[in-house]
Amino acid sequence: MFSPENTFLDRARYPKGRKTLQAILDATYELIIAEGPTAASQKAIAERANVTQSAVRHYFPTKEDLLVAFFSTGIERLQSLLRAKLAEVCVDPRRQLLEIAALHYSRISEVDNALFFETMAFWRRNPQYSEIRDRWYADMCRCYQQLIQQMHPDWAETRCVEAAFQVLTLILGGWVTAGHSRPMYKERTQAELTAALLRGVERLID
Repeated sequence: MFSPENTFLDRARYPKGRKTLQAILDATYELIIAEGPTAASQKAIAERANVTQSAVRHYFPTKEDLLVAFFSTGIERLQSLLRAKLAEVCVDPRRQLLEIAALHYSRISEVDNALFFETMAFWRRNPQYSEIRDRWYADMCRCYQQLIQQMHPDWAETRCVEAAFQVLTLILGGWVTAGHSRPMYKERTQAELTAALLRGVERLID
């Protein structure tokens, strides 16, 4: 289910080039997570990846190319975690869904949510790349819907679809209401707020 197209590594024809390209992708991701998109200069990425600036320019001629690689890599890393969770055997669908939701909320606690808003602004400015995000959201809704249908085979398909949509919305909304720069409940810990949101997910699917 979670198999987005990523052609970045295909830019390298040989194993040595793929190794260099992977180092650039990793460095870009780590640098932006740590310091934000403004820090992602070709020079800084080259130094972090231990490659030349010409190598960075060869694979990513512009900063926008680097940002696309970053956002796509971020989605893929989360998807790999979800694939592993879905591949677990002897796990009931309710537990799987809640653990997947918890994975999303853990990302909120790990990443400054200013980065989330910058990501949304980037996709807005670059509609030709928003398809990556849109596929991701659609995949997540289908995942939740399938798990809910397994939990409640007696529910109508429309009810399962709506519940999946509500779960996804509750999770995405956590970036605003439970992130580092949340506008309210600042006296409460993120763990407390995450627990409250997970209880909301439970009420939607039970």
